[in-house]
Amino acid sequence: MRDIDRKIIECIKNRQNEKALSYLYSHTLKKVRSYIIYNSGSTDDANDIFQDAVIIFFKAVIENKFDTKCDVDAFIFTISRNLWINNAKRKQKLVHNDIQNYPELTDYEDHLENLISRETLQAIDLAYSKLEETCRKVLRFVAYEKLSMKEIKEKMGYTSENVAKTTHYRCKQSLFKIIKEDKNLLNALKP
Repeated sequence: MRDIDRKIIECIKNRQNEKALSYLYSHTLKKVRSYIIYNSGSTDDANDIFQDAVIIFFKAVIENKFDTKCDVDAFIFTISRNLWINNAKRKQKLVHNDIQNYPELTDYEDHLENLISRETLQAIDLAYSKLEETCRKVLRFVAYEKLSMKEIKEKMGYTSENVAKTTHYRCKQSLFKIIKEDKNLLNALKP
């Protein structure tokens, strides 16, 4: 195991996440970003995928499931690549199922879409109301106010943009968990 990998793992286990994140964002992100942009993604796509991969890595380290024989950069890159491939498959599936290929259904679809949109919004509002206040703020800043992570960092008093990103991810996961655990919400949000 490389010294830098050992230090990253020690930082995570000692809850010194900012040190670990600082290294990962300054070194590993470049590789992930290059791969995703080369494979038809954007910088934002790369940042989102990388963030998800880092969370998976942190969880593996905290739960002592990370194989210390692995190179941290390679592990995160592999997770990122797999997440990007899955993301691309999902997008391709959505494109193939696009209802606009069937113009005779458009009027019916518009009416149905309005009805579903109202029910979906009500379900999302209910799930959102079950979140802790910090998560409601962060998700509102991202989804409705379209603030950057830098702006969220400043509004919330975080020490770095990475803390804002990690909090945003944790809050999204909390929202998904609330939805998964409530069958009524889950059914209301199914496509």
